[in-house]
Amino acid sequence: MSTSESHPPNSTPPDSAVAAKPSSYNDCLSCRIIGSGAFAATGVYALRMARPSAPGSIVGKRIIGGLGVCFLVGSVLRWRM
Repeated sequence: MSTSESHPPNSTPPDSAVAAKPSSYNDCLSCRIIGSGAFAATGVYALRMARPSAPGSIVGKRIIGGLGVCFLVGSVLRWRM
């Protein structure tokens, strides 16, 4: 079967069927506030649980502290995107 036989004459080949379009979707302001606030609150909570006076092992506290920082960074990224 040749290429011309596998596709009807009025159709396009699969490679050019889907054109890449840039994403221009923006969230509404309230969605950005709620999403960023949720990430920030989770990050602050995790950092609070990683404080030296909190119960738990030092390794667990460092892991939770790292997650807290990641959530805070995610909050900033969520706000800017």
